[in-house]
Amino acid sequence: MNRNIKIFLNNKPIIADVFLQESFLKRFLGLMFQPKPKGKKILIFKNAFWIHSLFCFFRFDVVFLDGNYNVIAYKNNIPPFLILKPVFGAKFAVEIVNVFLDIKIGDKMYIDEH
Repeated sequence: MNRNIKIFLNNKPIIADVFLQESFLKRFLGLMFQPKPKGKKILIFKNAFWIHSLFCFFRFDVVFLDGNYNVIAYKNNIPPFLILKPVFGAKFAVEIVNVFLDIKIGDKMYIDEH
């Protein structure tokens, strides 16, 4: 069960369904084997510095954040069946589907888990 999680980019709320992937199974599966969501969806992975899109059948974006929620890497339009290079220093990986954001390195993406 997910708590009421909110996410902000440079102090502006991002309107989407936000899910913290805490269990081993949720972290392992991520977006794999799912149909493309019709709505806006964001998955947050703590202690993650790399991702892949194996068995993910649609494109998505990913933002890597450091421990202070600063954007240190942003990859958009990731195709299916790709393994990305690790982003050392990342503490969070944020997978984004159907949300179009103007993100730059150094932006602040805050995650409110309350």
